Amino acid sequence: MKSIKIIALVVFVLLVGISSAEAQQKQNRDKSINKAAVETMTKEQKQLIQEQRDRIKEKRELFRASLTKAQLALFDNNDLNRQERHDALMKSLTETQKALMQEHRLSVQESRQAFRNTMTAEQRQQIRSNMQVNRETQGGNELRETVKEQRKLRMNNSTGN
Repeated sequence: MKSIKIIALVVFVLLVGISSAEAQQKQNRDKSINKAAVETMTKEQKQLIQEQRDRIKEKRELFRASLTKAQLALFDNNDLNRQERHDALMKSLTETQKALMQEHRLSVQESRQAFRNTMTAEQRQQIRSNMQVNRETQGGNELRETVKEQRKLRMNNSTGN
């Protein structure tokens, strides 16, 4: 009986160790892909991205400052799921707040287009090959989950600053 427990424990530890190692390798692979993309950017592109991030952050803060206490309470309402909070907030927005959001969306689209216009053919090819690698190594849902995790990490890092 004791040997069965030991074997089960060893198998369990091995499974946890393997899954942990795989997760770390995946995270390191994702970081190396992003690092390679950043390394190929010109100084102007890096500056453009930083300016875009600063503008996005500024507009986000401006929008947040325009929210009423009732609207802010919707963010903290844990009784509602994410979609319900979003729907309730969207219904409560004033025309001015909706205009701020629309302006922000347009600004982000323009920023993306401005960055795309600065990309070289090699950079575009590198992005395509990175996307192809992701498609080959991950299913569609796994890729979506990875993107969601990266966004959450970015949001947590930006709020921590």
